[in-house]
Amino acid sequence: MEKYMVTVVELKTQHEIKLVIEADEAETTENIILRAQVKDSLISVFDYNYFSAYQKLRNKILGLGYGIKCNGSRLNAVQSAMMGTSENIYLVELGRQAFTKDIVSLYDYAEISAFPDTQEQTAFFQRWIDSLNQGQS
Repeated sequence: MEKYMVTVVELKTQHEIKLVIEADEAETTENIILRAQVKDSLISVFDYNYFSAYQKLRNKILGLGYGIKCNGSRLNAVQSAMMGTSENIYLVELGRQAFTKDIVSLYDYAEISAFPDTQEQTAFFQRWIDSLNQGQS
């Protein structure tokens, strides 16, 4: 069981607090299980893919009115299938292939003020894929 300390911001007041995310990284089951206590709410999610589990957790925390200030919450955060069991992600740019130098931990702090949900990240991911395909025409 790993523990990650992240910063969350209450979206209404911009007040920041520290939050511990506990991660069972496929140690007791084939799934990635993430847990966090936000105020009076215990959130627990799971998925076979690490980034998908994080997105589920992040969406629930957003639903409570908080944004997580880390790389996994960036609009341009994506994860390759080969990274699926790790907390590593790529931070990508439109029109540019992802490289090893673009790999970061999704839990590393990010000074961000916009907190997209999974739907917005998925739409950006598709725009990124399309931008790479346009360069091949």
